[in-house]
Amino acid sequence: MPKRPCTQRAKWRLLRGQPSQHLSEHYQLECDYGTRLIAIYKEGDPVFLCEDHAATIGQSDDNCIAGVRSIKVESIDSNDAPKNGDRDHTPQFAGPKPSSPASKPSAPSEIVATVAAKIGRETIDPPFRESARDLTYGDATKALVDETIWNMAPGDFEAYSAALRQGKTAAEAAQAAGGQLAVVHRKISEYTLKIEAVLSKSKSVISLAEVIDKPLERAMLEIIGDSAMSDAQKDNAIDHLGAFQEQLNRGLNREITPLQAHRIARLVGDRACWGATSDLSEELRPAYRAVYASVRNAIRAAVPQAHGLDERLANLYAAKSDLENVPTAKASYAVSV
Repeated sequence: MPKRPCTQRAKWRLLRGQPSQHLSEHYQLECDYGTRLIAIYKEGDPVFLCEDHAATIGQSDDNCIAGVRSIKVESIDSNDAPKNGDRDHTPQFAGPKPSSPASKPSAPSEIVATVAAKIGRETIDPPFRESARDLTYGDATKALVDETIWNMAPGDFEAYSAALRQGKTAAEAAQAAGGQLAVVHRKISEYTLKIEAVLSKSKSVISLAEVIDKPLERAMLEIIGDSAMSDAQKDNAIDHLGAFQEQLNRGLNREITPLQAHRIARLVGDRACWGATSDLSEELRPAYRAVYASVRNAIRAAVPQAHGLDERLANLYAAKSDLENVPTAKASYAVSV
């Protein structure tokens, strides 16, 4: 990744029309000084500055956006790079406005939102977009924040693809790739061991009929009553869900353990590609979503102490799915299996 103009930790958050806010020591964000921010500020996103750059002498005026003076750039292409020779434009910073005594610190949800916005713009050439992600299966962006790897490179996808072609497992290929891909795979292994240890100690039982059969039966009834679907489409969807129900129930008693339920949820997530682009048709997706949510809710009710681990793990699987479904990586993986 290219070297940033400032390597200090950001200590101030500035947003158009709001008092500057001092960041706590828990938010390890980098200073935005000298990065391409003009287009971003015009959209009203915040800027994060270190103590030195936030205190740069200068008075804000009508042309100042979020503490950064606007600079005329003739045009911005799709990659946010200045055209006309790609001339460098270094923003000039005005000092932050003093915080009002009555101003309140940002709520946790606002901090997560601003960090997520920062992730989206600071990742260099991100390999995936999350416009179509189904967050029922986990939030890939939150995984990168929680594991503090949002500002890392995604990984070397050529090394990943080469390792797959050599017969390496996806986990081994991810370690060869490095970056976010390697950390996500490693964290999944770590959290899997932790949550399975917690779930295996539970004496609770979960009704298979409640968490699998009933959600699927409701989904089938909705498909049957869908006037927009042809009879052939309905038959295909019902056959698919019937086979899926049989697969999930195979080899299990009518009451299952939380650990067995957890493994069922993971199977459903795998089939649904963890909410990213998958081969499931539109009419099948609600059924998979309903079963996945039903099983997870039952696990959390039976073993409340597993809630946090379950959340982290689901988000990591979502991130893994996004990273592994980069077109080049996905094509190489398809060839290797």
